[in-house]
Amino acid sequence: MVNVQELTKIFKIYRRPSERLKEALSFGRRRYHADFTAVDNVSLKIEKGETVGLIGQNGSGKSTLLKIMARLMLPTRGSVEISGRVASLIELGTGFHPEFTGRSNIYLTSSLVGFSRDQIDRMVPQVLEFSGLEEFIDRPLKTYSSGMWVRLAFSVAISVDPDVFLIDEALAVGDMLFQQRCVAKLREFQERGVTVVFVSHDLGAVKTLCDRAVLLDRGKKVSEGPPEAICSEYVALMADRASRERLETRLDAHHRRYGNYQAEIDRVDLLNSKGEPASALMSGEKCGIEVSVVVHGTTDHPTVGVMIRDRLGNDIFGTNTFIGGVRIDRDLQKFTVRFEFDMDLGPGSYYLSAAVHSGRDHLGDCYDWIDNAVAFQILPTIPEFVGCARLKPRISVLPGGSTQRRRDAETQGSSAKIKATGHGDAATRGRGEG
Repeated sequence: MVNVQELTKIFKIYRRPSERLKEALSFGRRRYHADFTAVDNVSLKIEKGETVGLIGQNGSGKSTLLKIMARLMLPTRGSVEISGRVASLIELGTGFHPEFTGRSNIYLTSSLVGFSRDQIDRMVPQVLEFSGLEEFIDRPLKTYSSGMWVRLAFSVAISVDPDVFLIDEALAVGDMLFQQRCVAKLREFQERGVTVVFVSHDLGAVKTLCDRAVLLDRGKKVSEGPPEAICSEYVALMADRASRERLETRLDAHHRRYGNYQAEIDRVDLLNSKGEPASALMSGEKCGIEVSVVVHGTTDHPTVGVMIRDRLGNDIFGTNTFIGGVRIDRDLQKFTVRFEFDMDLGPGSYYLSAAVHSGRDHLGDCYDWIDNAVAFQILPTIPEFVGCARLKPRISVLPGGSTQRRRDAETQGSSAKIKATGHGDAATRGRGEG
């Protein structure tokens, strides 16, 4: 559905607006600008029905690439071929006119993608229902809040029945309820075979929604592949930028590893309730996680942490010695940290990552980080439950209303008695004085 070939976008940067005019009047004899390459020779193919996430730090070229794909911007070199109708939600209110009403903007933006007036007439009720803006639809758009603006933009974009849907970070502006509705709509698109290209800094959303992820950095495509692996590579890249030393990345068949290796993880073991290494645990079983560390250089009171992720790479639980208030002596050359708890997780496949670093997180000095160091299964127990957390509820049936309602009623009754008693005393005092 989408074929991007050797795409490059170069912007001309002028120090002052007048230099643009000077360069134009020189007819190419003088150069007053500097070139900035926002997208650098990027090639990408996206199949029909695939959901692809574009990730990278600010300035990596994600939004520029999406704008070119949406035909809002022309490339300097290269080509983009897209089959089918394209709907996009790139920037807040792209294509909207603030002086027009919300209803007029529906007609304006829909007509630009080729809809007739009769088609738009049939589409308007759907837009109003999804956006929930019936009360404001005939007011000028300049009176809308940013959240209302994006609700209208998203509702129009999904109503044109796209074959390819391009979406940027604009959804972050909406409220929680609207975001949930948008995610539900994206899942409906996926079931219908709509191709979705999704730009986000929310790695959890990328792991959950996307079939594939693409990492961009400084305009170049660094890598692409399964969302979990690419998100881990992005985290490693951010840690590398924050670290005072260049981090080394090691790859093998099972996991990704990175750090400066001044301290190195020697072993990571998951132990069952008997203290034996295990690859499967019963839900709720007591367990231990042991992380053995060897120190090669100078470390500043190292922190050892663990992270449990589900099969999609979503963070389920993580902690470390810094959070737990456990201080590790900087002079230790070899040591083992043991974490003990009840594995109160739902049945399924999980992965255990481990890290040793300085301070609260790995964005300081990252000594060693191992993604997916241990894979394990959680087996179901009785009583059964649904979800990823085993909360062990106590279930009871009480006659009448809720206990909170009874407490509220008792409190109100007590207040009424106090007030009645107070008035009575005052009245009595008044009669006595009279």
